[in-house]
Amino acid sequence: MHGAKLRDTDFEITVNGNLLPLADYFSNHTDTTRLGVVAPNRFEGVGATNLIMAHVTAFYDCYRAVSEDFFAYPDYFSFQTIEPLARYGMFDIAPAHKNVLIGDNYRAQLSAITDRAINILLVPEGPSADLHRSSRPHAPPDGWSTELYDGLQLAAAERLIDACYAYSASGSVQDHDVVIRCKNEPLTEWAEAVINSVDDDQSQAAAAEWKAAHSNSETLEQTYRRISLQEALILI
Repeated sequence: MHGAKLRDTDFEITVNGNLLPLADYFSNHTDTTRLGVVAPNRFEGVGATNLIMAHVTAFYDCYRAVSEDFFAYPDYFSFQTIEPLARYGMFDIAPAHKNVLIGDNYRAQLSAITDRAINILLVPEGPSADLHRSSRPHAPPDGWSTELYDGLQLAAAERLIDACYAYSASGSVQDHDVVIRCKNEPLTEWAEAVINSVDDDQSQAAAAEWKAAHSNSETLEQTYRRISLQEALILI
């Protein structure tokens, strides 16, 4: 719950070139809003550090509007396809079971997202974002036709998901319309801890790359592109 240390004044949010206070940008955010970040290769979610933590701050602001005395974590999730899973607890995605293994096929991935009633969906930019996705077809559950099951899942996604963003592991997307800036620390330190929650060659390389990119800057700036649900479903 260390994310509760952040305040709306810690973030500078620019939308289509216009600077907006966090409270205005998240005016429809509630303490029941559910966020999901799709990070197929585990660590790319740190490219959405600012956006995730801005949502975390909006969540805690809902509680602070009533009282400064509270204990809660947001219902936010990371969706990954590789084990061992990275733990996004430093982003208040906790307890650890909120880091979800979603498998390597589209139907299982979408089911994991809709089953958790995600409202805000963050997906990595690019048509081949998930390099580990299997090309093998995945049949729907027994008793369900492909057409019926896929229609059911699409209807759930359309009903539940209110907003979608494309992000990049590098922190910079093409044709962005949202820019979020904040002080480098503690967010870059928290992001590095997410990467270091896994101990293997890939995590060590990712941690070194992250540190090299951000250690000499006082400001963490990341960009995002708001996208349609249809585009988001292609990118998961």
